[in-house]
Formats: sequence, structure tokens, C-alpha cells
Amino acid sequence: MAVVATIATTLLSVGVASGQSFQKDLEKFGSFYYYLNSLYVDQLDNGALVEEAIRSTLEALDPHSAYLTADEVKRDMEVFEGAFGGIGVSCGTIDGELYVIDTSEGAPAHKAELAEGDKIVALDGRSTNGVHRDSLTTIVRGKVGTPITLSVVKRGTTEPQEITLQRSEIGIPTIDAAYTLYNIGYIKVNRFAENTMEEFRAVFEQLGPIEGFILDLRGNGGGLLRAGIELAGFFLPRNTLITSTSGRTEQTYNHYSKTKGKYTSGPLVVLIDEYSASASELVAGALQDYDRAVVVGRQSFGKGLVQKQVVMDDGSALRITTSHYYTPSGRCIQRPFEKGKSAEYYFDHAKRMMDKRYRDSLAVVAPKYTTLRNGRTVLGGGGITPDIYIDHDTTKNYTYANRLQNELVVTDVANEIFIKELDALRATWTSLDKFVTEYEVSDQMVERTVEHGKNLGIEPDQENPADNNELLKHYLKGALATAMWGTEGYIRVANSHLDPSYGQAMGLIADRQRYNTLLGEAK
Repeated sequence: MAVVATIATTLLSVGVASGQSFQKDLEKFGSFYYYLNSLYVDQLDNGALVEEAIRSTLEALDPHSAYLTADEVKRDMEVFEGAFGGIGVSCGTIDGELYVIDTSEGAPAHKAELAEGDKIVALDGRSTNGVHRDSLTTIVRGKVGTPITLSVVKRGTTEPQEITLQRSEIGIPTIDAAYTLYNIGYIKVNRFAENTMEEFRAVFEQLGPIEGFILDLRGNGGGLLRAGIELAGFFLPRNTLITSTSGRTEQTYNHYSKTKGKYTSGPLVVLIDEYSASASELVAGALQDYDRAVVVGRQSFGKGLVQKQVVMDDGSALRITTSHYYTPSGRCIQRPFEKGKSAEYYFDHAKRMMDKRYRDSLAVVAPKYTTLRNGRTVLGGGGITPDIYIDHDTTKNYTYANRLQNELVVTDVANEIFIKELDALRATWTSLDKFVTEYEVSDQMVERTVEHGKNLGIEPDQENPADNNELLKHYLKGALATAMWGTEGYIRVANSHLDPSYGQAMGLIADRQRYNTLLGEAK
């Protein structure tokens, strides 16, 4: 009980809480904990009880305050820092056997001359045959500097050879794709981490002269606040307000761009969707508020709560909401929620995403704001509402094709084709541009995917075969492009396949009059 009193005194001294009520509440909890351990019929796992109490308390507050275990903290740090300990190899399976698909340049696997088509038969003496993907990741990743031994059958040979590698720091790119097409630049950012702006500036310089630019933030769930501020500042003048944060224990703080933007005047389109959240919304909101960009896509997630992470002695952490994000015009990014009702919060997101009538009803009551340069009306109430809304295509049922994609059946078939036809593919498709415009997925590839799906218990959709086959061909082409050129291969294929948001963005930049009209600049 003395420990509880000491904690209470410490918290009171730093101003976390005040008055006798707080101290009595803390002492009451200490009494509960003492009597529970003294009287309960069975032996208690106190560590698990405490963790569950912490989780339950935070879940009762808001949807984004959270408790993280030590392992979860470690994984999150890898994401935010943009690196992990590993050997830099990407693999695929054929009939349960593990093959090298690609290696990261400069990584241990690359230096050891592992190459496409090499078969890895064991890792640290453990057979890879039939091992689950998650288990392989756990085995391969580890502390930088620690060894791992691979048994490898080099492509074109039959006998395995052992190769011992020292794990090194492997970067996690935050840029999925960067290219120029018809003098229009395009960059897709998948999250905001320590290395984001260094990567972004480098690939932007490689685009060459451009007449317009597309910033793709679809699927980007956010990340580091300062990286989002820097990215928004890339398109705005120095000392421009990007966002404000404010909370009960946090004073209102205005965040400004610190350097002169590199691309402050050319046509700019920002792509967002329902999975764009937090720092992504901060960027899209700032560029929309200053009439700097036309925003295209679907309403963003609406995650405008700022968390402060407190690391505990055992390596676990509390992620506690301390303030709200606001756009320069004063819009609160956070969607409304009821405390303790996280399930309803996420259900509302799904309903808003799929039900246009529900979405329209919310728009009617949404608070209206005015952009800061041209005086356009933009909506508040949570999330960023695009200037051009691209709705989901609900006229076709793609459930079957999406399941084959999500359960990695498509990826497995594409990797199998890549390994078995490696020489012919490399000889024929010497550039990604040629592959995107000319490669056609065969009916036999679709049939192989369907059969592989059946073997895993995924039965074909008999009512919508044409629709699903069309999408399957697109997925297979993207997966094969990924095997050959990495993530950028998939993005290039996806954008070329009549992607409505990307198509709108390209068309807008080409139609300068419509672009200017949407920004309120037409004379």
C-alpha cells in the first residue's frame, strides 16, 4: 500500500492530477489489487491482469490510445525508423519450396551473390519446406551483427552449399513508386518515417522536368508528424502554417514549414482514400486549405488524435492521446466517436466508405470552412473530403478475385511463373514501360490461379466469372511486375489499369482550365 501512496504523491507533485479524490481513487485501486491477490480462489497471473487493466482503461477513452507490448514497440520502431536487422532477401514459394525472388542492393544477401531463382532449403539448419511466411520472417530477422546460416541450391545446380551471413540494418523504403509519364511526375508515399523526406527529395530530383505532379497518399496510414509537416512544406512557401495541435494538457502549438518548398507553383493533385490517415490527412488538408492542390479520391479516415508514447520499464509502452490535429483553416481532422465504442467507430468508417446515402447525410451537417487563398468551401467534421470524389464500383462483385489476392494465391502463382520462366521473361521484357503497355496475362495463368485457389479451399464465383477473371488478370500482371521490378512494378500496372483516381489526376493536369476552376482560380 505504501507503493501506491508513493505513486500518488509523485503524480500529484508533477501536476498530473489534483485533489484528494485522485489519491483516494489510486489507493482504492491498490486495495482492490491487494485483496484480489489475498483472497482469490486460484493463483493469479498479475502481469497479465495489469496489462488487461491498462488495455481496457485506454480502450474506454478513445479509439487510438493503446497499450503496446515490448515486441510491438520494437516492430513499431522499425517502421518509424525505417530499418530492421536482416539479410535483405525477398522470397517466394513453389510447391512449398523457398526461392529467392530479389535481394536488396548492398545487403548481406546481395553481397553473398544470392540471385533470382536460387533455392533456400534451410535456415540455421531448419528446413524451409512448408514453413509459414510469418515463421520465415521471424527466423531471418534479428539483431544487427548476429549470424544466420543458409543452405542454398544455386540456380542451375543440384547440391546445396552453406552460406553464413551477418545480419545488417535493412532499410524499409517509404516510397513505393516514382516515375514520369507524359511529363507528369508521380510519387507514392506509403508512410511517414525518419527517412521519408530524404527518399522523397532524391526521387523527386530524378523525375526530371515536369509539367505537373501527382502525390499519391492512398493507403498511407500516417506516421511521424514532422515528416508529414516537411512533405506539406515541400509544396508551400517557407513559414507557412501546416497544422495546429491542441489538447487539455498540451498548449496549442502551430507547426510551420521550415524551408522554402521545392515545388510551390506547378499543377498538383493529391490522391487519398479511406485508408489515408493522420499525417496523410495533415498533408492533404494543408494543401487543400491553401488551394495549392486538387484533392482526388475518397474521404480520408479521420484520424486526428495525436498520441504521446511513454515507454515502461519492461519495454512496453503506453500510447496516450494528448491533443487534436487541426488544418490551417481550423478543421479538426478527427472523426466523432463515443468513448469505449471502438467497434462502432470502425463500423461507421466502413459504412461511410460504402454507403453514399449515409455519406451524403453526414455532408449536409458537416461544418463548413473557407480555404485561405481563394475562399472555396471545404468540409470539416473529420477526415478530408476530396474535391473530386471517386466512389467504389459497386456494379460488379469482385469478392472471389479479391480473396485470391488477399490470401496470396495470386502472388504464389506469379512467383512460380517468374522462377520457372525467368530467362524468357528477362529476355523479352527488358523494361517496365514495355511490360506495362504490352504484356498480357494468358488464360492459362488464370486457370492455374483458380486451381491453386481450389487446393486451398477457395471455390470460384460461378455467377460473376467474367468480372473476376478480368480483375485476376490485372492482379497477376501486377504480381509478376512486382517479382521483376519490385513494388514500383505493381504500382505502374495498377495505375495503368483504368485506375479512376489516377486517371482523374492525369486528366486534370492536362486540362488546366478545369484544374483552375476546381481551385477557384478561373476568370
